[in-house]
Formats: sequence, C-alpha cells, structure tokens
Amino acid sequence: MHKLLLESLVFGERKMTLDHANCVGWTREGVTGMEDAGCAILLSNGEAGNKTMETGRQHAGKQFIDYLKNHDAVVTINEVGWAEFFCSAGSVSVWVAK
Repeated sequence: MHKLLLESLVFGERKMTLDHANCVGWTREGVTGMEDAGCAILLSNGEAGNKTMETGRQHAGKQFIDYLKNHDAVVTINEVGWAEFFCSAGSVSVWVAK
C-alpha cells in the first residue's frame, strides 16, 4: 500500500473486532476536517470472512471499496455508521471511501 494513502486514512479512533480465530478486523473512524479519512481492514488466514463493523456516523451513506482489489463488493455505510465488510479466503481487504 502506498505510504501516502495509508497515512491519510489511519486517523481517528480504532475499533477492533476479534470474535473469530481466523478472521479479524478493525476500523479507524477518521477525524474532523479530513472527509475521506477512515478505513476498515479485514483479514483472514482461513476461509473467506465478513464482519459487521462500525466506521462512525460521519461515514453514513458513503460507499467503501477494497483498495487492494482483493474483494469486488461495494459496501454502503448505514445511517448509524455500521456496515458489513468482507475479505476473501487467506487474504486482506482495506476498505476505503469510494
């Protein structure tokens, strides 16, 4: 991943989702004044996975795509800042605002 892109996305509160032995995820909400800051990362060392995670209300209605192009879904953040994110088997996906 490009260092510049990574540095522009990883601001804000981090929330971990560690509820499965082979599929983990976390989000960074972003910060005020940086409209596209924030991301969701999901990785699996086994089967394909998915997790419902919170990105924050400031992302409500935004569409997120996998920057790494390992998954082709387009994810829409709901009105309270949550969405279901995906990753392919044995892969990582970094979801960013489209």
